[in-house]
Amino acid sequence: MGYKLRRDLRVALGPKISGLMRIVALEIADDANDNTRESMVPLDVLACWCGAEEASVREALKRLGKAGWELRVPIGRGKDGRVLYAVPGMRMTYRVPEFEVPKGESQTLEGRVTSPSEARDTRPSDTEGRVTSPSEGVRNPSEGSDTRPFPSLPSPPHVDKDSLGAEVDLEAFGAFWLVYPKKKAREEAKKAWIAAIKRGATPEHIVSAAQAYARERAQQDPKYTKYPATWLNKGCYDDEPEQPALPDRPQLRAVAGGWQPYQNPTDPSVYENGF
Repeated sequence: MGYKLRRDLRVALGPKISGLMRIVALEIADDANDNTRESMVPLDVLACWCGAEEASVREALKRLGKAGWELRVPIGRGKDGRVLYAVPGMRMTYRVPEFEVPKGESQTLEGRVTSPSEARDTRPSDTEGRVTSPSEGVRNPSEGSDTRPFPSLPSPPHVDKDSLGAEVDLEAFGAFWLVYPKKKAREEAKKAWIAAIKRGATPEHIVSAAQAYARERAQQDPKYTKYPATWLNKGCYDDEPEQPALPDRPQLRAVAGGWQPYQNPTDPSVYENGF
């Protein structure tokens, strides 16, 4: 799975790609093959992962393409010259395009986060490898040099940690609200979210658990889906299992008369505008 690809794409997308567009791109990158950067996740499964309707995911994919992040692999052109990305009976293929991670961003190196100031040029000096006397190469600060022999790094600006934490937590709450399967009593859910963070839960863990809960409730009666505030207050995010790997075959759907394999829709209207 493309964990590193997802992590790099998260930085490369920048602030202009947000909301459902960002979630769709990151979910595809997370599922992509490490070597080919391709994913063949079914559209209904992708929509479930994103906590959105299939039509909304299609629209997000189109908007990503217009923004320069085309993730759909074209399969040809229609009679009218339009690019086709899927046809009945064939699953859509996605591929994360090549990109560069902007310089200056923090990178993970050997399991730890390295700040830009720690990644300065560390090329050996011309004196490395030869014996020098203790005084050789040391300049007296009073000899007219405009730099100190051991300059100190500038102090970081003062930041109110409480206000910064609240801003980050509420920003992550938006991602939680987007993927949670029942959107009721938002203000109560926000209070429960803040309380959960204060109890030590991390935003990433809660959002990941909410995605798992959304998949669990996808084919269930929504009447029995917990309200978001109740789910948070009871700490249900700790009860959700780890996200399962994508099956090799499409999921089965419940229909009248028993279980039948999933089939692509036959209505050609779903393939309009490139679908």
